[in-house]
Amino acid sequence: MVRLFRLLPVFLLLGAQNPQAQTRWWVLTADDGAIVGTIAEARSPDGRESISEQRVTIQERGDSPTNIVERNVMRYDEAGRLGGIEKSWSSGRVGGSVEARIHADRAEIVRSDSVAAPRRATVALPPGTRFDNGAGLLPGWDRTATPQLEFRNFNLEAMAVDRVVIAPIEAPPGLAEGRTALQRRSYEGDELRGVQLLILGPDGRVTETHQPLFGSVLIVRPSTQEEASRPIPPYQPLTRALSQSPFRIPAGALNGRIRYRFTFRHGIAFPLLATGEQRGAIEGGVATLNICATCGPGLPVTPEALAEATRPTAWLQSDHASIRSLSAPVRYRGVSAHRKMEALVRIAEQQILEIDFAGHFSAVETLRRRRGDCTESAVLLAALGRSIGIPTKVVSGLVYSRGAYHGSSNVFLPHSWVIAYVDGRWRSYDAALGDFDATHIALTIGDGDTRSISAANQLAGLIQWTEMQEVRVRPGS
Repeated sequence: MVRLFRLLPVFLLLGAQNPQAQTRWWVLTADDGAIVGTIAEARSPDGRESISEQRVTIQERGDSPTNIVERNVMRYDEAGRLGGIEKSWSSGRVGGSVEARIHADRAEIVRSDSVAAPRRATVALPPGTRFDNGAGLLPGWDRTATPQLEFRNFNLEAMAVDRVVIAPIEAPPGLAEGRTALQRRSYEGDELRGVQLLILGPDGRVTETHQPLFGSVLIVRPSTQEEASRPIPPYQPLTRALSQSPFRIPAGALNGRIRYRFTFRHGIAFPLLATGEQRGAIEGGVATLNICATCGPGLPVTPEALAEATRPTAWLQSDHASIRSLSAPVRYRGVSAHRKMEALVRIAEQQILEIDFAGHFSAVETLRRRRGDCTESAVLLAALGRSIGIPTKVVSGLVYSRGAYHGSSNVFLPHSWVIAYVDGRWRSYDAALGDFDATHIALTIGDGDTRSISAANQLAGLIQWTEMQEVRVRPGS
């Protein structure tokens, strides 16, 4: 859950206010108005550095408070050109940093943390790539001539370049006179990876951001040093991430077929995914999902798609010696690919000895830490599958819990699992819960990267359930 706060794109505000102000303050609030964190930005006297720091304290039931601190530094040369970006973070026992050296056509990135060797990457920067989420475009934007803004923006955390679209939307109730509401969407290719509501002041600069997250919204608004310095009670992210289900799903339906219907909060619809178990459609603003063992058409099975789902990545290091050694006993077993994935699920389950919601770690890092949650389980399992030649992807979304989970029951909670191409079809495997059932609702599919996981958390906040129905198949039909 710590990653939820680290991945919020709240830095759109930074640099969007009066450039002469030396220090600016914001607070991060829940949708009920409770302050859950603070953000401060300072500029160096010579204007060569812009430094922001975000602080949040979280605490779950029975645990000690954990302080999360994220620090962002943007460095400029004498001509005002951006030369480097550095993001560092700490959370209890873990911490890390991502640093990028910015060149005209590329960014050279080094990612380090407290448990693994540094990872390096070079990201191509298309002409016109921005580094401010579009904040500098907003004050002079003529919305009559250009109805929406579209541009490329560098995403340091994801070590990639996003496609971003900003467009006006209908003003929400209570919006003050002279202010404008915008919707900001970010994409990885054609895949929606983030959505935000922006509030502009009369001068065209961002004054607030509203971030959908599970069943609530996190808001960043301007503040004062006095307000931001007051003691803030610890926030309970996992408890707030649990979304109460309006219907209690019968135990007998879990391994059958369930039809879900929902509408979209704020009118922000997003495409429905098709997996081997899930298919859906949107009609008249209402989404319908059918989930069962064989309900979906599956992912593409072209040679290119399967090859892409087998290659190693920065998060799924399937070519690493530790991963290959762990999967070696399964590689040459004379059984089906499905049976091999079942064996890998059991191996992955045995590697995580302690539940830990802090951070987000790669497959190799997870093996070294022996701690994690469902995302680490999924990343590890996906890497193990790829290491023996089975195409895999990491799915993130929601899963249902009938029984008590952190003091709540009959709830949906954030979850990640793996989809693998085995024996001629795409099939899901869950190393955290053990079994896949019809309450696994897929919202994003990726390679275990932070961007796709964060996107699922955001899209979950746009769902408004209207119906859940067990679909029983008649014998012989």
